[in-house]
Amino acid sequence: KLKKPGKFNIQVCLGTACYLKGADGLIEELENVLGIAENEVTEDGLFSIEPVRCVGCCGLAPVLVIDDEVFGKVTKDQLPGIIAKYQ
Repeated sequence: KLKKPGKFNIQVCLGTACYLKGADGLIEELENVLGIAENEVTEDGLFSIEPVRCVGCCGLAPVLVIDDEVFGKVTKDQLPGIIAKYQ
């Protein structure tokens, strides 16, 4: 990595199962909610978005991981609540 990630690095799985269940849409929504692009850090240094390959939770697709906490079957509507947990 060329830049230090945010305090809470949001890893969005883009493995096959997650991708087919809409993980790319989760990244787009995170970009809108946080005002940053992939591999960027919010101005306050709290959040970054990192697309990753399979995290091994295919049955929970789409999946994102924040600080070793796995969130499965995530929808765009859930993202603001998930982010609020870490603010």
